[in-house]
Amino acid sequence: MIINRTETRHFRCGLLVILLSFFASQSDASYLHAKGSKLYNDKGQVVQLTGVNWFGFETSNLGPHGLWARDYHGMLRQVKSMGFNCIRIPFCNSMLRDGAKVRSINFYGEDPYYQRDKNLMNCELAGLTPIQIMDEIISYAGKLGLAVILDNHSREPDGYMEERLWYTKVTSEQQWIDDWVMLAKRYNNNHAVIGFDLNNEPHGKIKDGGASWGTGNTLSDWNTAAQKCGNAILAVNSNVLIIIEGVEQVGSTSYWWGGNLRGVATHPIVLSKKEKLVYSPHEYGPEVFQQPWFDDSAFPDNMEAIWDQSFGFISRLNIAPLFIGEFGINDMKSYNNKAGIWFTRFLKYMADHSLSWTFWSLNPNSGDTGGMLKYDWVSIEQWKLDALKPWLAPEVIEPAAVQKRQPRSISKGKHLKIADGIITLSEIPSGKIKMRVATISGKVIFSSSIQPLNIKKLPKGIYTAAVYQNDVLIESLTFAAD
Repeated sequence: MIINRTETRHFRCGLLVILLSFFASQSDASYLHAKGSKLYNDKGQVVQLTGVNWFGFETSNLGPHGLWARDYHGMLRQVKSMGFNCIRIPFCNSMLRDGAKVRSINFYGEDPYYQRDKNLMNCELAGLTPIQIMDEIISYAGKLGLAVILDNHSREPDGYMEERLWYTKVTSEQQWIDDWVMLAKRYNNNHAVIGFDLNNEPHGKIKDGGASWGTGNTLSDWNTAAQKCGNAILAVNSNVLIIIEGVEQVGSTSYWWGGNLRGVATHPIVLSKKEKLVYSPHEYGPEVFQQPWFDDSAFPDNMEAIWDQSFGFISRLNIAPLFIGEFGINDMKSYNNKAGIWFTRFLKYMADHSLSWTFWSLNPNSGDTGGMLKYDWVSIEQWKLDALKPWLAPEVIEPAAVQKRQPRSISKGKHLKIADGIITLSEIPSGKIKMRVATISGKVIFSSSIQPLNIKKLPKGIYTAAVYQNDVLIESLTFAAD
């Protein structure tokens, strides 16, 4: 995807931060597996991924976009509040290298979805490397019950438009595999990380050395490389789904970059654990490229057959689950309403076949599709969310915060304590003291100088309790109530 970038100045945390620490039982983790065209959790229940892409790690920023305006906690809380159950996080291999540095994170400001002292914005990320920031985002996503899919979008920052294959002159195929194995080990037994999207949109015409499928050319056959990499990952981490995209051209037929999975019919991927295989096409409307099928006199009635032939047969024939890793829209009325017609038809197609998906994108700065957020990085493009809402599925992982009996504290504090549904202050600080309880979306439930606080009657959910000394936040903890 082509994006526009925004620069912002850097700020540094000026206050001592009491970091939240979380202790969750990994044995309760709900890893997913495939059977036929469906995904199941470890309880044998059918699940569906319905999420959103949050990009930035694959760009020259080497970090999530929007953190020049938002706190990462607030961004993830907003994703959760919109009803999505997962996020797909694009990244580039360069962010994994020694010396990689993140740009454009703001360390001063307010986030409406995560209220705390202005000096504490994104303070947990100060001084961290790109992969350490990814660790923090994954950790907090898991606490909220948001599953995470990592997407290897490019080898170099902003390289996704030029890089047709999974390797370059700088990053060899073996290095690409080694990087995935490293990540597989790093996130082994992490209940939030459910899938690895091995390479974003392999593309290019075969005659020009582009990505191929099943031709026997090991330099260009994406299916061979994906199978090799997937099995290397599963050898060290048997929990994650191996998500494999298509190519642009199979035989004489071309489709969207990464969207052509016709080769699966004759050259399917064979993994050591077949229940971990998921295929993943990308699908877009005329705003991204004016493909010939949009000008066909049969449009939009021609689209279902095209989708079936390009990738839908995989689900229809119970070969494997399909995960639409990217699809998006900017304006329903563009291209004489064809964009909106395509979007409406494709939503119905995905719903009819119970396909999993992640919308492109949360970010507003995607050049051709825009995002779920407006350019203030807070306001929601409500019409987009309204279009997706009927198809949003329940959580696919339990919030780490509610894997045990409620209410309970899920972070430690020096002064704040929770026991038997009561929040108390031990070692009460001097000065004007106030305690405040807020919802996961940042809405303050009550604020009081009276203590202790009884939280037994709170509705089920995740909350933050905070203590202020002379109107300055000195400590917070997160807790869950049922």
